[in-house]
Amino acid sequence: MSPHSAPPGSGVSACSQATQDLPDLAALPARIWQTLVQGSGDPAHGFHWPVLASLRQPGVPDARTVVLRHADPAGRVLLIHSHRRAGKIGQLQARPPVCLVFHDTASRTQVRAHGEATVHAQDALSAQAWQGLAAHSRGLYQGADDFAVLRVVVGELDWLLLDPAGHRRAGLRWSAGGWQSSWLEP
Repeated sequence: MSPHSAPPGSGVSACSQATQDLPDLAALPARIWQTLVQGSGDPAHGFHWPVLASLRQPGVPDARTVVLRHADPAGRVLLIHSHRRAGKIGQLQARPPVCLVFHDTASRTQVRAHGEATVHAQDALSAQAWQGLAAHSRGLYQGADDFAVLRVVVGELDWLLLDPAGHRRAGLRWSAGGWQSSWLEP
C-alpha cells in the first residue's frame, strides 16, 4: 500500500481520496513525536495529560492521569514525574510494561504508546529532573527523597484520527532501528 492510499475499511473511495488529508505513513512517526514534544511543554495541549495504564497484579489493570514532562524522539523516551511512594511505583517495578493514552480534542487525535517503564528515584536522572522543578512543584513531593521519574521507552505506537469523514488508524512498531508503520482497521 502506498503511503497515500486510503486505510482499509476507512470508507474513503479512490475518487474521494484526493480530498482527504491522509497522513504519510513514512512521516507519521516524526509527526507523532513532534506532537508529544509539544504536549510535554504545553499544559494547554491535550497530550500534556495522558492516562498511564499499568497492572496492579496480573489480570488487574490500573490507570491514572499523569503529566508528560519530556519527550525524546531520538531515544523513544517519555518522562513522567511521580511521588516515590505512589502505588504505581511498586506496580511498575514489578510489571514494567505500560500503555500511555494521549488524546487531543482539538486535533481529534489519540495516540497509545506501549513501552517499558523504569523507575528512577535518588539517582542521576531524578536529581537532574528535581533541579529543573519550580519551587511550587517541589512542594508536591515533600522533598527530593520522595521524588521519582518514570522513564518509558516506547516500542509501539497506535495512532487514531477520529474524523467524521472516516476514522484513520495506523500502527507503528520499532524494529531494526526504525519505525515500521502500517494502516490498521479502526
